[in-house]
Amino acid sequence: MRKKYLNNKKNDDTKHDRYLITYADLITLLLGLFVILYASSQVDEAKYKEMSAAFSNVFGDFSADKREEIVKLGKKVNSIDMPSTPKTKSLEEVQKKAEIALDMFIQQKMLTVQRDGHNLVINVPESLLFLSGKADISSESGELLDSLASLLSNIDMNINIDGHTDATPIRTFRYESNWHLSTARALNMGYALAERNVPEQYMVIRGFGSQRPIAGNNTEEGKSKNRRVEIRLSELDKETPVKTGYSENKY
Repeated sequence: MRKKYLNNKKNDDTKHDRYLITYADLITLLLGLFVILYASSQVDEAKYKEMSAAFSNVFGDFSADKREEIVKLGKKVNSIDMPSTPKTKSLEEVQKKAEIALDMFIQQKMLTVQRDGHNLVINVPESLLFLSGKADISSESGELLDSLASLLSNIDMNINIDGHTDATPIRTFRYESNWHLSTARALNMGYALAERNVPEQYMVIRGFGSQRPIAGNNTEEGKSKNRRVEIRLSELDKETPVKTGYSENKY
């Protein structure tokens, strides 16, 4: 019994002395910290002077005249900064750039670029963008949209995005009529281009349904031509809000 008592007392003493291990670790860490602080406070005077002389030789004495010269040099560098890409303003220029940007699609007769009076019309058929009776843009049209965006993001012009359908009536849960479908297609096209940095303030979304056909609706070929999205570009005029600087805070 006495032996068991002595063993329990020894275990209790060991438990009470455990704080000494933590205390010893703390003292060791503090000692290391002070050694590092002391070592870092010792400066090699010879090396310091050598480094100071090297800096003086490179940069020299920054007098007022020299500082002014440096400021002028900095302004000169800023004035010859990378030039911003100039905006295209004439339809002739835009047409040339469009034919280059969309050359692959034009060569394969997948779309057309042509003048219509004071407008440049990019005619994109349904098959390049949508499934029949749908307004969701196909995932396979990314390359075409990128090519269009590279052209349209760098021009200051009215950008009308017009949706068109054939004359076959449509009435589904999502699209009550051809007007609904054509407008939804134009809207989704506008969103896709805006996401690719085409200026939203220049875009106008319109849906014409089957009211403006470019071919007869009595053949499948004609109907296919009528199902399209047209991007009509025209020069900005004084009535364009962006041109006149209209602001909602003005009134």
